[in-house]
Amino acid sequence: MGFFSSIFGTPQTSEEGKFDTLRDDGVRAMQMGELPYAEKCLKAALELRDDDKTKAFLAEVYLHMNQYDAALPLLEVLCAAHPDDKELNLLWAQTLGKLEKWEKQRDVCAALLKTDATEARALYLSAQAEKGLGDYLTAIVHLTQCTTLRPDFHSARLLRAQVLEAMGQWNEVLADTEALVETNPENEEYQFSHARALSHVGREDEAIQQFEAVLQLNPFNREATLCLGRLYESTSRRDKALKLYTEAIDLMPDFAEAYKARGGVKHQLKDDAGAAEDLKRSLELAPEKAAELDGEYTNVENEMNQRYRNLNPYGF
Repeated sequence: MGFFSSIFGTPQTSEEGKFDTLRDDGVRAMQMGELPYAEKCLKAALELRDDDKTKAFLAEVYLHMNQYDAALPLLEVLCAAHPDDKELNLLWAQTLGKLEKWEKQRDVCAALLKTDATEARALYLSAQAEKGLGDYLTAIVHLTQCTTLRPDFHSARLLRAQVLEAMGQWNEVLADTEALVETNPENEEYQFSHARALSHVGREDEAIQQFEAVLQLNPFNREATLCLGRLYESTSRRDKALKLYTEAIDLMPDFAEAYKARGGVKHQLKDDAGAAEDLKRSLELAPEKAAELDGEYTNVENEMNQRYRNLNPYGF
């Protein structure tokens, strides 16, 4: 009987056996990175039996797939069933933040902090929600508590710098970004935030060096390119700005903002024909930006229109 069963299978596999097989296959698939197959197995298992552990596995699969909207209802059900599970509730709060459901995220964190006021992760996630809601002062309070409890919580320090930036408190931003860069000089996000802070407190030469360091780490950082280019221009280094934008365009031919910025530099250098070509290319890549053009490009636009007329004198 055992031999034939191993070949043909039992006449009727129990529901319990099917559930276990589907769940275990789903977990193995998740561990191997086969996420769509893991989702299929775990969903099929849940159709056979309602099981919190399997729901947790499925939520984990969705989170790995960045499908936060699919994970959220599972986490809500699990947290309702296990209100005292701190890790589960923290994961729920984090997922709410991914979906920018700030009010609910704040409420979940408030409940966590009521139970444990020293839970640094709940303080951080609460501050994230408060930033999203525009409650900057409360966010600063929570983040300061968080970094006091855990000085190595670098994400909290970075978030505090971002909140302070939104408040225009650039000297305070600089203090946080200096600390972050000291902890990890090779972190692109820390270096970029520090460069922005330096530029806003008037330390332009240091800001230029910092933005250059960012681009050494990642030459494809578009925002750093534009910030550095503007600093070059404001410090009368138009040749460097021109070279920077040209190199960026060579790396990223679809970089509309770099074409526009290079066109502005060419216009300042009295190369209106070159500026017109760059402006034209910028608008081809990002036509929705046309309304943002200001008076500085009026002569460039006129030059561009004249070039078109020269190419097509009959107005076709």
